[in-house]
Amino acid sequence: MMMKIHIPLLAAVLVCLVCGCTYTPFGPFTVPNIYTVKPPQPVKQEELEAELRKLHEPDETPYRITPGDQFSFSVYEYLELEVHKLVVTPDGYVSLPLVGPIKIGGLSLVEATELIRERFSKYIRSPLISLIPYWINGYNFTITGRVNQPGCYPIAIGQTHLIEAIAMAKGLQQGLFNGDTIEMADLDNAYISRNGKLLPVDFRKAFVEGNALHNIPIRNGDYIYIPSVMNSSIALLGEINRQTYVGFKDGMTLLNALTFGGGLRETHSAYVNIIRGGMKNPVIYVVNLDKILEGKAMDFALRANDIVYIPPDGLSEWNIIVRKVMPSLQSLNMMAGPFGNPSGYINYAR
Repeated sequence: MMMKIHIPLLAAVLVCLVCGCTYTPFGPFTVPNIYTVKPPQPVKQEELEAELRKLHEPDETPYRITPGDQFSFSVYEYLELEVHKLVVTPDGYVSLPLVGPIKIGGLSLVEATELIRERFSKYIRSPLISLIPYWINGYNFTITGRVNQPGCYPIAIGQTHLIEAIAMAKGLQQGLFNGDTIEMADLDNAYISRNGKLLPVDFRKAFVEGNALHNIPIRNGDYIYIPSVMNSSIALLGEINRQTYVGFKDGMTLLNALTFGGGLRETHSAYVNIIRGGMKNPVIYVVNLDKILEGKAMDFALRANDIVYIPPDGLSEWNIIVRKVMPSLQSLNMMAGPFGNPSGYINYAR
């Protein structure tokens, strides 16, 4: 590619060199398209709907009883033996009328029912046992960000969908601006992560428009993050000594932000991924950090809410980047301020 020489600028540089003044040839820049990597093209509408319908299918993961689980218990034709909220103790036991304590922790529902049936067979001929899960304490989801009570919550069987999950966290945060109440949650960039994969759920369609297809059932281990519309920070992740948030300031560059990470690890790649636009609709810029550090390439101009990820290896496809970034991003969000806002866990640029 032919470089266009700006004669006045060249003359100014020569004057500076002759007079002994300093000149920095590499200032911040907006990365050209050759450095831009985009994730896979958005799926077609029919493919998206098919994937969402699949997310509504029952969870076939084998369930094992854990402490804190609650059941409704009954024996057919023996009303006096009913227990409406049978709670599993920390050591895995339940206490039943007539037979006493039985250890069912760690068993499947079928195994526990059969064990209880055997115990009751000593007193009742061919007992018909019913053991129905009411509350599964060992199955949890995590929700952070702009909700009123972020944290880890148990999943109610067949009752916990996305909207119920937000309700369990006491709803979305609101704040005052010029005397008016405004929503603090950024629903357009909120996401659900499951087993390291971002799910194609639109929070606005689920929460505001009432689209049932996007109001998916929550499963064990799901991570829900609802960012703030007021965020103005940079996340530093990957092969850096201290993963953290950095308060964004106009004119901030990649090298400025990296100074808050306590230095790079020896295992860092020569290339840095800058994720812009959130995790749901990002554009990824791939920058040669080594060349910037050596003064052979221009520094990179950051924007508010960029995610800077320093991988331990070379270039990766988007789905691989997601699997590597999500655990660290979740940890930072969990350690965030009292309202799940990165501003409570931030280093401010000077």
